[in-house]
Amino acid sequence: MYQLRLGLFGVLALTISSPLFAADMSYKAPMAVPVAASGWNGWYVGGQLGVKEVRDDWTTDCVQGGGLATCGNALNALEFPGAPDSSASNRFTTSNFRYGFYAGAMSQVFTNYVVGIEGDVGFYNNSSTVPGILGCSTAACTGGALVPFDLSGDSTSVKNTYDYSLRLRAGYLVTPDILVYGTGGIAFQHVEASMACNGATSPACFIGNLSQTDSTTMQGYTVGGGLEWKLMQNWLIRGEYRYSDFGTWKPSFFQNSGIVEVYPSIHVTSQIATAGIAYMFPISR
Repeated sequence: MYQLRLGLFGVLALTISSPLFAADMSYKAPMAVPVAASGWNGWYVGGQLGVKEVRDDWTTDCVQGGGLATCGNALNALEFPGAPDSSASNRFTTSNFRYGFYAGAMSQVFTNYVVGIEGDVGFYNNSSTVPGILGCSTAACTGGALVPFDLSGDSTSVKNTYDYSLRLRAGYLVTPDILVYGTGGIAFQHVEASMACNGATSPACFIGNLSQTDSTTMQGYTVGGGLEWKLMQNWLIRGEYRYSDFGTWKPSFFQNSGIVEVYPSIHVTSQIATAGIAYMFPISR
């Protein structure tokens, strides 16, 4: 009798639980809604610190007395027979720290490729000075009439300050978080050039003191590349190298002074190596 009751209870339990078990087997959990991944899509702002080297290749093309005495004519040859002299060419080289800021936007395409646009501004303030008026710093400039002379009151200098650029970027994702990229575009460099001349001792301005500073912002191109690491969702860390060529600037010094006029050409190039960190504002796709 006890075994029969136990069997009946077992059958009853199976009967009651079977629909519940079947219902449980047929139940399907709702599908999770996928969250759109931003990847390398978005815009960003950052800061950078590095080193910069600038080369200013100076060539004095003309030294003349002005008025009727102009480069290439007989009158100027009498006044400045050896000009421009052997001091006409000089390379001014400076290097120091550069800091700045950058911002841009980018989009991930074809799974492993990233393209974008970026602008940056950098701050750098360094100058280089040599004694003498380049192009007229030897006795040959004036035919040796003022020998001996002293160049301590004469100087020529070039100063480079801020730069900025607007560039395209394109890169390849070697891993989901590491981007190798190239970059290039237009670049600008602010340059100042100065000359000072002591009339008491100079072979150039032998009857008066002269001093002048000219400045300009030169336009050229910049190319380079780097490596960028996406740290977590919002931070980008990079190392970058760029070369820039800003072309040639032709200032003029002491024009219409009635003493001496100097006309140089200055070709400016630079190299920068920077490390940067940026905050990214992702855009889901």
